[in-house]
Amino acid sequence: MAGRVFANWALTRRILVVVLLAAALVPMRLRASDGEDDSSLLGFLSARGSERFDADRPSGRPAHGIAIADALYTYTRGKLRLLAEGAVATDDAEIDRLQIGWEAVPDTFVWLGKFHEPASSWNFGRDHGHYLQTAISTPAIEKWADDAGALPENITGVLFDSRRPMGSAAVQVSLAVGVAPNPVQKDHGSYWVHPVSGGSHRVGWSARLALLPDYVGSNSFGLLGAQHKLDLDDFAADGFLNGARGVDETVYGAYADGDWDQWSLHAAVYDVDLSLRETASARNESFVAGYAQLERRFADRYTAFVRHEDSARTQESSYLHAVQNRFAVRRSLIGVRWDFARHQAITLETSRTTTLSNRFTRISLQWSAVVP
Repeated sequence: MAGRVFANWALTRRILVVVLLAAALVPMRLRASDGEDDSSLLGFLSARGSERFDADRPSGRPAHGIAIADALYTYTRGKLRLLAEGAVATDDAEIDRLQIGWEAVPDTFVWLGKFHEPASSWNFGRDHGHYLQTAISTPAIEKWADDAGALPENITGVLFDSRRPMGSAAVQVSLAVGVAPNPVQKDHGSYWVHPVSGGSHRVGWSARLALLPDYVGSNSFGLLGAQHKLDLDDFAADGFLNGARGVDETVYGAYADGDWDQWSLHAAVYDVDLSLRETASARNESFVAGYAQLERRFADRYTAFVRHEDSARTQESSYLHAVQNRFAVRRSLIGVRWDFARHQAITLETSRTTTLSNRFTRISLQWSAVVP
């Protein structure tokens, strides 16, 4: 009993630390008096609690809670751009993006540094500020690698991003070349997530080709692709991998994001091919995963949403069993979001999830906000 009370108090203290830190870093918008410099700082705050119901749930396990403070800083001087983002949560902290860019021509940028994977439909547009996504949970195939995700979420290297007009529409091309973080065993004794993962790194690529029906709008649909060579030293001893010390990962996908009056749709599907290297015998695997989320807004304050995620051949993937055995192979969820105040929302969500090794129902409640 005393142990449970202490654990709950420890979690409460960490949540309070994050909230107080976020309050101390009050975002502001700064403009130089000469009008040449432009900088801004945005804060994305969230706190959520959840209760899980499944046969393997340990007796007396407390409900899970987490708080996140995400700060996004941008700076502009002429054609020069700087973007930096860091997140502090009750369970980890990390530098998510740190990139410097040059606007060669209007709406065409060349970036250098650490940035989001262009081949991730969800993360390239929404980041992980939870206020920006209607649902509480992120689709399994789009989740961060340190949170049961299967694909790299960041690249360190060079990013070319260009939006060009095509009549009243536009075509957007994003191409990245660089190294992706290697899968690592999450060290629960370490609070800080290293900006660059350990192990050897090989150069890969990631691309996104999008068609925007309206040049200034947010609606888009298109194709995604990536290829990475990842180091598996942290998992080489795992029996599932048959001694493999690396994997070649090739991803192809398609996505659609759109808003029509009171309706919104976010959908994507990925085909992932894996080739395990340095094994006793060559081993190739592949799986398909995707999702579709439909939203309906009511009275400008309420949004109801449903999402279904599914996959094929994930249960046969030795890579997923070894590296991400909590990967959700199937999930259905429903929820409602209430934007009760300017830049603040309360979201309630319930889901039924099947992972590689378990099945459970989860109910979650979240407060989220953006401080402009």
